[in-house]
Amino acid sequence: MEEKTPEKAAVDDRAGHRQRLRERFARNGLDGLQEYEAVELLLSYAIMRRDVKPLAKALLRQYGSVEKLLDAPAAELVDQHGMGQSSALLIRLVRELCAKYLEQRARNVNVLEDPGSIEDFARMKLGGSSRETLMTIYLNARSHIIGYDLTPGTVNRAAIYLRELAKQALLCNATAVVLAHNHPSGICLPSPEDVRLTVSVRTALATFGIRLVDHLIVTPAECRHLNPEIG
Repeated sequence: MEEKTPEKAAVDDRAGHRQRLRERFARNGLDGLQEYEAVELLLSYAIMRRDVKPLAKALLRQYGSVEKLLDAPAAELVDQHGMGQSSALLIRLVRELCAKYLEQRARNVNVLEDPGSIEDFARMKLGGSSRETLMTIYLNARSHIIGYDLTPGTVNRAAIYLRELAKQALLCNATAVVLAHNHPSGICLPSPEDVRLTVSVRTALATFGIRLVDHLIVTPAECRHLNPEIG
């Protein structure tokens, strides 16, 4: 019988532990795992030769939740935790896949009849950003999403160019538009500038027979609807 070295025994224990995590997830999904174990399982697909349980716990201690961990910039994960590019990008990939899932689900419904679908998409796409970003969502005559654009801004201001917005809406054959932007402060309340922007966009689009049907302000936890008829 081959005698196991301490290094070989550690590798076998780690492999067995990872297999048990995978089996529990296969049986019960995330309900079968503690939060740190879910992160540990994810990291195990990118970090093969290391016990990632301490790293998973450290990440959750720092960020406080899976939500905030997924929002963390990849460069920050690499710099602060010694993670490799592969594992940091895997976390980013999970977040982007979640956003893509919500986007595609929203494309298949009338978002005016099911506002929750577009709220979830906007919150996932924008809510965790550290900089204010404007999203312009284009709708067809059935109020289905046919496309969107992102306009990055600064820490507390998103830029918008009315001429370009109207031009892109026409190119998409959009009949309506929804604006959405995030508040990095986490305070989901409209500013006077938000209200002025809503009125300006509504007026500019109306010239081309395109409706501004809503303006959403989002944070990771909330979504506030601005009535485009304000003013």
